[in-house]
Amino acid sequence: MQKRFESSRFEFSKMRLIVAAGPTREWIDPVRFLTNASSGKTGWEIARNGLSRFAAVVYIAGPCDAAYRTLDGATNVAVDTTADMAAAVLKALCENSLLIMAAAPADYTPVAPADQKIKKQPGETHRTIELRPTIDILKTAGENPPERCIRVGFAAETEHMIEHALEKLQRKNADFICGNEVYRDRSGFGEVQNTLHLFDRAGRETVLGPMAKDRLAESLLDELERRLR
Repeated sequence: MQKRFESSRFEFSKMRLIVAAGPTREWIDPVRFLTNASSGKTGWEIARNGLSRFAAVVYIAGPCDAAYRTLDGATNVAVDTTADMAAAVLKALCENSLLIMAAAPADYTPVAPADQKIKKQPGETHRTIELRPTIDILKTAGENPPERCIRVGFAAETEHMIEHALEKLQRKNADFICGNEVYRDRSGFGEVQNTLHLFDRAGRETVLGPMAKDRLAESLLDELERRLR
């Protein structure tokens, strides 16, 4: 990766920025779904900060908090499921682009979602729902990427963050990965401050934060631009 960057510099002002943000939903029945606590704020802030840097910004948002569902000035794509998000990301990829997968897509989806609302049965003590893995968006994007397409992933972890982030970076054939620790009440999700650990494929680390997510988005793009130009 480093050799490729050294021989081919990247100018953000001539590139498309593609940002995926927020959670996805995997439907169990018509009224219930699997999801997570991602608000979409980090991805929204990255896309917003990119408006003044990039030739174009594509903002792909799952069912985020209301404030982060669209972004003025960007091409907005609303998605619901992980499959929807994957299709939107793969469609947006192009030569001379930067993909930042700041989204938190669901990792599993029900094998057989019910057509009607599932009813609790008298005397029922438990119910088993069979799940299968969803498409791995970042990995799929790295299998046959366009020329000069940089891919940045996120690894939101509750433990062993650095170890898991570096493993994901290699397995998903990304160029960079941002590791961050997420806890329901302390960091990562929502309006709280956050810290990102940015790694490249050589294992070089830059720690950004802790800081508010708007400043963190600016710092992340600053660091990526510094490394790529």
